[in-house]
Amino acid sequence: MLEVLSPATRTRARNRRLAQHAICALALLVACGRAHTQTKPTPASPAKTAEVKTAPRGARATRTRRVAAQAKAAPKPKPSAAPAAAATPATVNPEPVAPAVRATEEHAVAKPTAAATPVDDAQPAAPVDTLAALRAEISATTVDSERGRLQRELINRLVGAADKAAALNELSLLLHEDRYDPPFFYNLGNALARLGDTSAATDAYRKAISQRRGHYARALNNLGVLLTRQGHWEEAQDALVGALNEEHDAYPEASYNLGRLYLLRGETDLAIREWRRTLARQPDHADAAAALARAYAKDGDAQRGLAVLDAYTARSTRTGDGVPLPVAYARREIVAADVAMKEDGARQSAGNNVVINSTRPAAGLRPLAVSPQVYNLLQRARTAREAGRYADAVKYYRDVLASSNGYFPPANLEMAFSLANLKRNDEALAALEALVAKDDARYPVAYYHLGRLYEQTSQLDRAADSFARAAALYGDTNPQVLVDLSRVRGKLNDNAGALAAMEAYAKAVAQQGTLPAWAAERLTQLRAKNAAPVAKQ
Repeated sequence: MLEVLSPATRTRARNRRLAQHAICALALLVACGRAHTQTKPTPASPAKTAEVKTAPRGARATRTRRVAAQAKAAPKPKPSAAPAAAATPATVNPEPVAPAVRATEEHAVAKPTAAATPVDDAQPAAPVDTLAALRAEISATTVDSERGRLQRELINRLVGAADKAAALNELSLLLHEDRYDPPFFYNLGNALARLGDTSAATDAYRKAISQRRGHYARALNNLGVLLTRQGHWEEAQDALVGALNEEHDAYPEASYNLGRLYLLRGETDLAIREWRRTLARQPDHADAAAALARAYAKDGDAQRGLAVLDAYTARSTRTGDGVPLPVAYARREIVAADVAMKEDGARQSAGNNVVINSTRPAAGLRPLAVSPQVYNLLQRARTAREAGRYADAVKYYRDVLASSNGYFPPANLEMAFSLANLKRNDEALAALEALVAKDDARYPVAYYHLGRLYEQTSQLDRAADSFARAAALYGDTNPQVLVDLSRVRGKLNDNAGALAAMEAYAKAVAQQGTLPAWAAERLTQLRAKNAAPVAKQ
């Protein structure tokens, strides 16, 4: 989720600054009083001289109380709402699973606490004369702090304006200002993201981060969210991990977003780790609780997933809060899937030879069933992989598969990751091929990793087929695969196919915001290649 500072937080900050100013004024007044007592009194005002000599402390105290009263009675400036973030969901898109899962995420966008893109109170559309007066005031002021405040107010007005194109043009001009103001560019990024210009918002966040020499946790988190949405997984991971490092791993929202990224890449074990960290720091994070419960259920431990939801519900009851819809939806899905799985098992026992995967659509939440002993082996494998002991991890994963008739999807997938890290690409390919041969629609990420491995081993035809299958299964939820598909088709001199994939990527990204400049340039190059006459042999 993108994060912006709340109006209450900014109001408290301004109140603190006003108090500091009042204290400075009092200190200056006291110093002037002391200097006055040391000067020789003028003969023109003997009464005042006597007053100063006989009661200097009382006079100073009187003046002090008068100044304090004036400072208290002075009207406080109205806080301007921080520019809002993107109206489209900025959480990492989940892997394409149940429609109910996506419905939960869409509902979460409407909640202030669980929204993928928290938005401050929207400003009404400002009339043209108001915007013109605000611009004139900005041009006239010479105080940097006041100029920054006015520009932030202008950003809010532009975001709320009816003319989106004009607002984007003016915000883009602000982006290219030569000034040192990290919070300004951070807020500018939020405004651009809300208006749908993901590329410019990314540039604004990068500028804010650069001006603080990489030490800007909130901007790093928001940058990671946008990069994930664009399919730049490696850069997104670097940004989110950087945000966590800045806060010493005590940044729940960054942990949650990193978990979504891991889930998108098929690394359920790492996603679980991040969501557990999120709930440890922020127990009322409903989206993290729902995501963790689903992950446990799909990982083979549905009861543990339900226990997470039970603990969340009990806490909400104690605090007098209701049960959020993400938690209620997650419970409903896990229970329904568990019942369906038991019914399938009963039919299999009756001799109907029914395969569990065929009784529900591929998009449904389908928990896996595994014994506690096998699940413990799986956890040992994951612990070894997280510690970088890939050879030990492969051994434990093979033990899991040996206890599961040679097939347990999380073990097949994660063992392939470990084998790839050990540069044992042939074995990694075999593990992934076994997974897609039995349950391809459920794990499109396996096709994605197959495509990458085939490309690394120069098997470009197979790489193109794998990326195409992954793109078909993902739909619009993971446009990154289309970029990979376009690249591999280009290597195969299939310019028409490369252009088609890139155009599909542009269409998917356009639904989330504006097309990045690099993608537009790539489209131009591919169209030029396709338009060029083919040389006769």
